[in-house]
Amino acid sequence: MIRSEYLRFLQTLTGEGVSADVRKLANLVLSHLDALIPLSTAQGQRIKRIVSLAQANWAATSTDIQPVPQQTTTQTCPFKQLKSLSVGPFRGFSKQEYFDLASQLVLIYGPNGTGKSSFCEALEFGLLGNVAEAESRRFRNQEDYLKNAHTSSFAQPALVGLDSQGSEIKISTNEALYRFCFVDKNRIDYFSRIAAQAPAKQTELISTLFGLDAFTEFVRNFTDTMDDRYIDLEGVKTKELAKKREELAGYQQQLKNTILEEIKNIKKEEKELAEEYREDSAFSDMVAELKGTEEKTGLIKQLEEKLQKQLPQKSNVTADNLEKLKQFIESALNEFEAKQEQLSKASLQFSFKQLYEAVTRVQEDNPEQCPACQTPLAQVKVNPFVHARAELKRLEHLGRLQDATNKLQSSIDTSLNKLSGLINTCCSRNQENNPLSAVQITDGKAATIDWWKSLFQNSGDETTLFKHFERQIKQLEAADKEIDKATTERTSEQEKLNRLRKFNEKIIKLKTRTETANGTKKKAKEAIAKFDAENAQLKEDAEK
Repeated sequence: MIRSEYLRFLQTLTGEGVSADVRKLANLVLSHLDALIPLSTAQGQRIKRIVSLAQANWAATSTDIQPVPQQTTTQTCPFKQLKSLSVGPFRGFSKQEYFDLASQLVLIYGPNGTGKSSFCEALEFGLLGNVAEAESRRFRNQEDYLKNAHTSSFAQPALVGLDSQGSEIKISTNEALYRFCFVDKNRIDYFSRIAAQAPAKQTELISTLFGLDAFTEFVRNFTDTMDDRYIDLEGVKTKELAKKREELAGYQQQLKNTILEEIKNIKKEEKELAEEYREDSAFSDMVAELKGTEEKTGLIKQLEEKLQKQLPQKSNVTADNLEKLKQFIESALNEFEAKQEQLSKASLQFSFKQLYEAVTRVQEDNPEQCPACQTPLAQVKVNPFVHARAELKRLEHLGRLQDATNKLQSSIDTSLNKLSGLINTCCSRNQENNPLSAVQITDGKAATIDWWKSLFQNSGDETTLFKHFERQIKQLEAADKEIDKATTERTSEQEKLNRLRKFNEKIIKLKTRTETANGTKKKAKEAIAKFDAENAQLKEDAEK
């Protein structure tokens, strides 16, 4: 039974895609089947025996597979191998991706969420026209399940295969033909009730079901790998040398294409950056101009040093405000002197006003007698209290005049103190030999009218202190304008500095890329130059 099943298995190796070595090894097993059947995988019994048989009989073993009598095979599958899969948008793929499947073994590997399951579902959909997972989740329209969540779109995966002549063919869906191409735990569960059994029991029961228990046991005792524990089939040294040659080829390719292309791109970007900085400017000139040389400081440093200098504080004084203050004080003093003259002329009336005010205050203590003669009020000819109130009402204008005079005095004092503050500002800004220092008021003292008048007296140089005052105020106002101008220029210079710094950042990036490219170029050249000398012994070992 084992031999007949093995012979049937051999018929699967007759295709063009099976290598001669595979057929030779299969015939070697067939020739020594009776010797191999009793051996198991324990301590590598069977694989060691196969190695021994191969070493002794390899050259004499045929690569031809003999047909099984009374056995016919029918090729129903239109392709012998998958070549490629184009998928997307589809499930986890937002855009179209291309997978090269033209190999005996294709390994799909990646972290969670990178599209492994989507790849398998795309393959399943391309062959069967449906996805079992979508059906298990009860999607009425499978496209809703297969859409990419980000683009909300779906495109039919495209499968391309190779036929027996090696020509490309487009693979169409055929559930009946390809349904057993996919082995999945769920499908095994659907297929058989024995899924509840342990894995070893499942295999045993399935083998028994199809009458393959003995053949299954024979197959189970083959080792799945023939590695260097038993024989050097690949040539370890040759493989090591090939790996080093791949690295060498990588360096050569890197030197030939990648590095040179990067250097070329850097040069192009340097030229574009210099043109952006100033028309017809060279990159090296731009770098020297911005960063400076041993002989000359760069523009960036010049601007930084200039902007770090503090601007002087503004005095915030103007000749116009001084003139307005002067005119106000003069007008207020004239009005004050006029009211003072009126008050002086009414001095007698003020005496009577004070007398009447005193009489009205006495009424509170002695309201029934005359305050002057102590005569009862019923016997006097004129009631003094009534007379006093009447006279006070007649003299009310004197009170208003005095209030106005006091208010003017207060306003004049405030303005004089303000003027004194301006003189202090002039003295603090111009301390050396300043004639205004003679009238400067300090220690919290108040300015007086006499102090004001002293500003207009001849100071000995055929001018007045106030003229000096006006001249210095104009100088401070002019200085404030220069400060305003410097502030505006500083804003422009800061914008210029920011622009130059951005160019400098791009220069640094380009220089870093240049250093990296040159370093990689040097490393690649050194690796190529040292390859033969460093691997001479390995070459000799590989040849042996």
